[in-house]
Amino acid sequence: MPRKAKIILKDALAARELGPEERAGAAVELAERLAELCQGRSSHEAVRRYIAHLAKEAPAMFSFLADDRVDATNWRAEQGIRPAVVNRKVWGGNRTARGGRTQGTIMSVIRTAGQHGVDAIDYLTSLARGPDPGLAVLLG
Repeated sequence: MPRKAKIILKDALAARELGPEERAGAAVELAERLAELCQGRSSHEAVRRYIAHLAKEAPAMFSFLADDRVDATNWRAEQGIRPAVVNRKVWGGNRTARGGRTQGTIMSVIRTAGQHGVDAIDYLTSLARGPDPGLAVLLG
């Protein structure tokens, strides 16, 4: 069963190269194949959990074939947060778990602001100076 799921997912990734109309048709066909696969049964608990997960995610599984703005994988997001994750995992120069969590939160805010074209320092400064500091509470 996991091999069949892998084949469906690889076929979906390959369908990215098709034209818009062909991608839409491929998305329908892939969704049908996935639905059929999710009807399967298994005596292995891990496989049953995997089938349940695939069934739950099925409505969004091939959305990247219908909408060019949707990435097929989360690679871009994973790479975007990688520096903050590495920093957090080595405690970001902090000596406590709380300091590490705070550092992780701050790095997430800074990275997200950058991805949205917002100057993170200006954003955090305005929060700290505002009547409702919001995220600035985390800095104190």
